[in-house]
Amino acid sequence: MSIVKMENITKKFGDKIILNNFSLDIQDGELLAVTGASGSGKSTILNIIGLLEGFDSGKLILDGDENIKINSSKSNKILREKIGYLFQNFALVDEETVYYNLHLALKYVKKNKKEKDELIKNVLKQMNLEGYEKRKIFELSGGEQQRVSIARLLLKPSKIILADEPTGSLDAKNRDLVLYYLNKLNKEGKTVIVVTHDMEVAKKCHRTISLN
Repeated sequence: MSIVKMENITKKFGDKIILNNFSLDIQDGELLAVTGASGSGKSTILNIIGLLEGFDSGKLILDGDENIKINSSKSNKILREKIGYLFQNFALVDEETVYYNLHLALKYVKKNKKEKDELIKNVLKQMNLEGYEKRKIFELSGGEQQRVSIARLLLKPSKIILADEPTGSLDAKNRDLVLYYLNKLNKEGKTVIVVTHDMEVAKKCHRTISLN
């Protein structure tokens, strides 16, 4: 069953056509790699699926929902309940603490503070970041920030995981860590879509599409 369907989508930036009648059908539970040269539209596809960008024509269906307008109550509900992100630049709130960043992932989860704190404590232990709750993000190394971003991904409710060059700036050890958790989330039934230049990452996916 399809969880993401892009039908004849065209996206322009000014006079430049980024996607031209582009179609893509992604099955529920799939682990998909999207590869291609810079400027081929890889990140644009991810941003459209992730409801960060609109498009000029065509149709997007997400888990049965269509006619989704950016920044609408429907799109915000989908973002809260169904979509998780993993970005190359981590997209953490640098001036805030690790606890603050992870608590944001649980903002709409119906649990009390004690239960949320226990979830945060457990995921930090899993990420080998015990005792980091009060550390500011800007104080952490790149590898530590990446582990916080994975912890956030593990905490946030989602059915679709969008990873934009998640291993692009990492050494082999941290790259393997990212791949381990993306595979783990996929085995738990989540659909994972990875934009990557790294063919080693693409090889670990069920299917690869390459944009010209």
